[in-house]
Amino acid sequence: MTRKSYYFLVAVTRLSSDAPLLWMFYFLYFPRLGSGGAGDAVWNGVLFAAFAGLHSLFAREAPKRIVARLVGPAFVRIAYVMLSGVTLALLLHLWRPVSGELWHTSGYASGLLTVAYAASVLALIRIPSYFDYLDFLGLRQIARSLAGEPASPTALSVKGPYAYCRHPMYLAMLAVFWVGPAMSYTRLEFALLGTLYLFVGLVFEEGNLRRELGAAYDLYSANVPMLIPRLTPWHYHE
Repeated sequence: MTRKSYYFLVAVTRLSSDAPLLWMFYFLYFPRLGSGGAGDAVWNGVLFAAFAGLHSLFAREAPKRIVARLVGPAFVRIAYVMLSGVTLALLLHLWRPVSGELWHTSGYASGLLTVAYAASVLALIRIPSYFDYLDFLGLRQIARSLAGEPASPTALSVKGPYAYCRHPMYLAMLAVFWVGPAMSYTRLEFALLGTLYLFVGLVFEEGNLRRELGAAYDLYSANVPMLIPRLTPWHYHE
């Protein structure tokens, strides 16, 4: 792969990953209005189950091996990221509005909750700067291959918000789901299903991290909470 091809791949991967997330932020703050009922809520639930099931399926080793044979081992993570972005975009596009609201604020309360929502979105955008986001997207592996460098081993990092809680991105995403000046039933259903999916994902991610990092992660989890931040940063000494 040439450098130009690599930069094109970076652009396409970032677009397929970031654009659906930005759409989701807009979708949650400005949910579609409509008069949908129980049937539409069931439709949304089936859609979300398909979305979650597809993600879970492709996180397993057997599908990964199949994808690796099709696109090459170095491109497995990128394929997963692109699939995630495309399926999230489809989920948002096909989501049906459900009538009704749980709350709708105005005045100062609305302004404060809008600021809190914006802060949650900004936190979700900022947190990846504390780890190797290109590695997370699967692009760092290809960059190392182009440079003739070996893959770097997985290491524990407790930079920034990771010194306060183990999963700050999950915490920020939960805030994005639930914080806002209005909570329509359209958004409420998405928030409930998204929260359930995040907590299921947390269980699997914790298991993966323990297997990859061993005693270091056991020490980390004994000192740093999963989601509720501690008051002071924890410092890791190897």
